[in-house]
Amino acid sequence: MKNYSIRRALFAAGCLWATGFISAATPPAAPDPATAAIEQAVLETNERMIEAANSLDADAFFAYILDSDKGLIIQNGVRFKTRQEALAAVKRGFAGIAKLERRIDDPLITVVSPELAVLTGEGNTVATLADGRVMTRRFAVSLIFQRKDGQWKLLQGHYSMPVGM
Repeated sequence: MKNYSIRRALFAAGCLWATGFISAATPPAAPDPATAAIEQAVLETNERMIEAANSLDADAFFAYILDSDKGLIIQNGVRFKTRQEALAAVKRGFAGIAKLERRIDDPLITVVSPELAVLTGEGNTVATLADGRVMTRRFAVSLIFQRKDGQWKLLQGHYSMPVGM
């Protein structure tokens, strides 16, 4: 009976080892073309948003944001409850800036569904003020995009400039 138990344990261990070896040797699945297309479309929309911001064009920037009054933008702990409130804050922020260079480094996209995706990343903003001073800040961002009427638009954005970044 002892030999039978030992053989059974050895057989089970061998099966586990073989299963691990087979799964380690199995190549990862190829990326889903639909997911890759969504990721690319969201990245392109985000790039257009950044271009609008870098042009200091708040209206063009907000053209990529859904028309909603559900607290769609949060910045450094402040929630703008309406789209108009957020737009007015961005316009005030752009007022004293002569030049803006904003970029997101290594954005990561998570496709939630064919109509919803999340972009996260860190980036850098260099703002040249009207008086010539230059301010550089790191930021972190999480953006939820929704496809509506065939276009990807921002559903909710959370921007922060963490201390020590």
